[in-house]
Amino acid sequence: MRLYVYHRTVYTYPDPVSNSFNELRLHPLSYDWQKCESSLISVLPSTCLREYLDLNGNLVQYFEIPTEHQKLTIEARSVVNTVSRVDFNQFPYGTPMSTLADIEKRVNCRNYLQGSAYVELNPDAWKQAIDLGGNSGDVFQTAYQIMEFIYSNYEYCISTTSVDTSSSTVIRDQKGVCQDFAHAALTFCRCLGIPARYVSGYFYDHTKDQSMRGAEASHAWIEVLINGHGWYGLDPTNNRVVDDTYIILGTGRDYRDVAPITGTYFGRLPSSMDVDVSVKKLEE
Repeated sequence: MRLYVYHRTVYTYPDPVSNSFNELRLHPLSYDWQKCESSLISVLPSTCLREYLDLNGNLVQYFEIPTEHQKLTIEARSVVNTVSRVDFNQFPYGTPMSTLADIEKRVNCRNYLQGSAYVELNPDAWKQAIDLGGNSGDVFQTAYQIMEFIYSNYEYCISTTSVDTSSSTVIRDQKGVCQDFAHAALTFCRCLGIPARYVSGYFYDHTKDQSMRGAEASHAWIEVLINGHGWYGLDPTNNRVVDDTYIILGTGRDYRDVAPITGTYFGRLPSSMDVDVSVKKLEE
């Protein structure tokens, strides 16, 4: 599937600000199931963008605006080709939970088995994770049950949480947005020893009634490692196994690792922040 993404963020400040330094994770990744055909990022006031790869393999672009400005506009336009790795008639069942003991020894999995900034592993979360796993002895089935539980029992509510809300708060209140649902799912998976990472990106809402939640902004979901099969995406906000309608911007331990825009500046808090996101399907 060939998809076009437009992402525009505008910060307006009550007074001029200066010394603005920002990092952007808005460039889609390229790997076996996704190829970034083009990506153009523009910033106003005009400045020079530089880039590097972070420790999670995400492409980070950064810039500095030392002069005073009262508005900051960041626009990203990308074209991405995606291929579904999911055969909906043959999910990766058959990997027993007992194999997790071997995965735990892998150095590249340790970050995705531990707590992190917004993912809190505690006795209460562990007990609930055990209950959610039930009698399942299969890694993918267990992760799928966790996704279904969050989708069915958590309320999708905008403005009830913030980017700093911890998974413990989300699990207690059972409400939030895609970021919060992802953090809750990561908590339950990691409590059970399933390597799970946070994914930031977008999706194309192909439903006729536009019923998928979270299409109006950047989206978040999780990936779990199935031994012998690789990483598989699960979207607890929409109860879907990730397919070719999803675009990955980056992966990490939680939101802090892959926030689309982060930065600092000297001045007052913004008086407004406007975000416009659209994903369209292009001709092949």
